[in-house]
Amino acid sequence: MQARKLEYLGGAQAAGMVMGARVPIVLTSRADSAHSRIASYALGLLLIHHRAQVAD
Repeated sequence: MQARKLEYLGGAQAAGMVMGARVPIVLTSRADSAHSRIASYALGLLLIHHRAQVAD
């Protein structure tokens, strides 16, 4: 609930991600804006890139 309040009242952007899985799991909602969805996908790509760099 707090995150939604920050988004709607404070103009914040949010990204949803499940941590601890073998592959990134991106969480989006039907109510999410396009910016929030893109932020979630970008966060997943950053995590993949980071894991590839650490594995080398």
